[in-house]
Amino acid sequence: MTLTPFPSKPRPELASRRSYAALPLSWAAVVLVLTLTPADEMPRTPVWKLLSFDTAAHAGVFVVLAGLSWFSLRRQRHWPRLARHAGVAVLVGSTLFGGLIEVLQVTMRLGRHGEWTDLISDAIGAVLAVGAATAWAGWRGTPTRSLAAALWLGGSLGVACMGSAAPARAQDIARARRTIEKLASPGMHGRGYVAQGEHRAAAYLRGRFRELALQPLAPDFTQSFTLPINTFPGAMRLAVSGTLGNAELRPGQDFIAAPASGSGQVQGRPWRLDSLVFTNPDTAAAWQRRLRLTRPLLLLTARDQARLPTLPVPLRQRIDSAAWLVLVPKLTASLAGEQAPRPRLEVLSPRWPADAVVQARIDARLQPDYQTQNLAALVRGTTQPDSFLVVSAHYDHLGMMGRKTYFPGANDNASGVALLLELAAHYARPENRPAYSVVFLLFGAEEAGLVGSRYFVAHPLIPLPNIRFLVNLDLLGTGEQGATVVNGRLLEAPYRRLAALNDAHRYLPGLSARGRAANSDHFPFSEAGVPAFFIYTRGGSTAYHDVNDRPAALSLAGFAGAFRLVRDFLNGLGAEKSTVRRE
Repeated sequence: MTLTPFPSKPRPELASRRSYAALPLSWAAVVLVLTLTPADEMPRTPVWKLLSFDTAAHAGVFVVLAGLSWFSLRRQRHWPRLARHAGVAVLVGSTLFGGLIEVLQVTMRLGRHGEWTDLISDAIGAVLAVGAATAWAGWRGTPTRSLAAALWLGGSLGVACMGSAAPARAQDIARARRTIEKLASPGMHGRGYVAQGEHRAAAYLRGRFRELALQPLAPDFTQSFTLPINTFPGAMRLAVSGTLGNAELRPGQDFIAAPASGSGQVQGRPWRLDSLVFTNPDTAAAWQRRLRLTRPLLLLTARDQARLPTLPVPLRQRIDSAAWLVLVPKLTASLAGEQAPRPRLEVLSPRWPADAVVQARIDARLQPDYQTQNLAALVRGTTQPDSFLVVSAHYDHLGMMGRKTYFPGANDNASGVALLLELAAHYARPENRPAYSVVFLLFGAEEAGLVGSRYFVAHPLIPLPNIRFLVNLDLLGTGEQGATVVNGRLLEAPYRRLAALNDAHRYLPGLSARGRAANSDHFPFSEAGVPAFFIYTRGGSTAYHDVNDRPAALSLAGFAGAFRLVRDFLNGLGAEKSTVRRE
């Protein structure tokens, strides 16, 4: 008797079931790859006005995942009870999978950040998918292959869209780095007062404000003012010859012009200033007579320069009228609003040969009334629009030194501007609209002595008494060692709230408080009675006011943490609707 083979029909069915199970598993793998890609490898995020791209992306991805999972569970026959309750199983599984993604983003240090709002978006997507699939099955009687095909096609289109524009929150670090690179690029000419550098930066930042649909606080976001400024648009040359031969020193690398340097040419062997002039009256008198008869090139040390104000006035006046070379351990550029009668240069000590003979030519131009600007915008509050929280940063830097050398200013302060723009993007989203108005101020001429912020305080675009708090952002490109909060010792209660937020969420490795300091744009506001913090990060790159302050040197280790810390702090003060009651 010939045995009848076991019917082969179930075998294709089992294979079919296995292939359908592969659909949600494959999609889950795609989602994991996308969500765990390091933030700095993700492309630019689009800005949507009615709904944030981040919310839509999370919901869309989980619509596909939940739909495919529901379809697979309904088709399988191994667990009939699971097939009957596929909707519940899919909702629970999708929520757990979404939570796993958020946990991984927090723990894997990829520059990505878990958010409970993302989990809500995931759950909404899953609910929509299960509801639609259940309705489809009720209408058609049973799920069909067309449902799986439609879901997979929709998911593939979603992946294509995500490939060209990733979720907004995943873009924070990458977008911030692009902002820093743009502001620190050669085309911005150091955001200073040669070749319209600061005007170029301001034009770029106005465009960013417009992209975010922020409201201007002044026409075209611009509050103009003038200042005197000494600039170096032309020749910048220093050649030395000594016992080891001749050398052409490089501006920015080997020497810089002092902030108040005058124009001119100098040559010859410099006179080394005798340090006894500071302690011996006879030596001081002899140097005064000597300088009355000639106009030499003086060679000073950095310590000598710091002690010049202690000299008798007649000798100091003679020294001020001479040309200088100052030997320094580090080149640190600055700005001045006046100009000395003759050239003054700062030279790295290791680059100075013994018994050197000098040839130098400097082109310096004092602009007595240079027009620059602050930029001001706001997101208007929904509950108390006449109460203000302010985020500020200065966008200017040191500009050019000669025709080719520029100071990038990546950490100081392209990093602070980038963080301000990220906060502006956050509060501009419909779901994050604040209860109090949030004002974003980008100050010009900070490097020239807090000129822009002083002008704003003297000519405020909003009532200063209505400012509940100001957070000034400067030097935010590092963070390996945490951050410092200037005025933290003066405003103890707000600092305790800030520190408690950081302790609870571990946004930054640590916070430390400082007292009163006139070292950034918070200071004029503090002096006018506005409560204000100045936050800067510590660790990492030590480049400061030099040509090495470039984007590549910045780790941005504390950038995301600083963003979330400032956001939570502002939310607690009234930037979040739930914290404010209508009066």
